[in-house]
Amino acid sequence: MLSDSARKQFLRFCAGESDAAAFEAWVYAAADLEGEVGHGPYLDLISADYGGRDAHGARDLCERLLEQHHPGVVGRYRVAAILKSMLGDDTALLTGLRRLVALRNGDDRFEFIPIEFVGFESENELIPSPDRYHLWDQTLLDEKLASAKPYLAGIRKACEELLDDLRRQAPDVAT
Repeated sequence: MLSDSARKQFLRFCAGESDAAAFEAWVYAAADLEGEVGHGPYLDLISADYGGRDAHGARDLCERLLEQHHPGVVGRYRVAAILKSMLGDDTALLTGLRRLVALRNGDDRFEFIPIEFVGFESENELIPSPDRYHLWDQTLLDEKLASAKPYLAGIRKACEELLDDLRRQAPDVAT
């Protein structure tokens, strides 16, 4: 099992919250990392190509190690990050909702995302994402956005409930 500090470093790197160079420096400096992950995986970590053509492979390696030591933690961390962004910014609600539904529908590991998110997304699928607002006539856009208003409180409530569940299951992942 990984220590809390090692798990957090791995999670931040897997989620793209820390850059490859910083993670690589941490790997080289972490004195007890070999004892935590084992000799073979440690050799893989210190010989990984963090800045080259296989930088994505280094993230995959880290994700596999996390899943081996803490099954499901990467998915819960990603979902918690999406939920926090949704709750912190109303303009991120529908974009985050779409991301959650894509995760739930695309990967069995995300079945813990309640089905009600799929329903909310279905009711709001015709509303454009913020990056497409400029393509719309302002009057039509305002009408579309107004049609989402009745659902926003329910989406927020569902986000808060799921985030609370994640905090109970894995406090360090959802804080």
